Amino acid sequence: MSLLIRNMESRDLDDVLVLAADSLEAPHWNRRDYEHILLAAPSEPLLRCALVADHGEKVAGFAVASWLRQETEAEVEGLFVERDCRRQGVGSALIAACMAWAVNAGASTVRLEVRASNTAAHALYRRYGFSTAGVRRAYYSAPVEDALVLQAPLLTQTPVPL
Repeated sequence: MSLLIRNMESRDLDDVLVLAADSLEAPHWNRRDYEHILLAAPSEPLLRCALVADHGEKVAGFAVASWLRQETEAEVEGLFVERDCRRQGVGSALIAACMAWAVNAGASTVRLEVRASNTAAHALYRRYGFSTAGVRRAYYSAPVEDALVLQAPLLTQTPVPL
């Protein structure tokens, strides 16, 4: 099956919202939140990137990243892979694309939060140079759980077009 990472479009929102609703790990933003991300002007101080992963005929995952122009650090605000598509390179392709976007935007580091118990995500992020920068106690709800704040340098990344 082929894997394609591309910019999220309005036509993807139904699929993204269904994926997110079926998981505790996914960002639970509403349609208006995603539409704001998609429609934001690139000249704003807050730049955002929304990506989807097409795996065969379906949206298998998505990611959203952001960067404030005056900061050195970009943030992966959310990354989710549909359960049946995990361990097939979808998450890896999404995090690599987010990191490439952050380099192209001008960031020198990237950070994210991940549930302390999500060992599969920890392993993925460590492969991309992330290390623990902190802990946010009781950051997640349903169930209540700590978040690990992970950070990775982008200085050695080569900018690539998306």
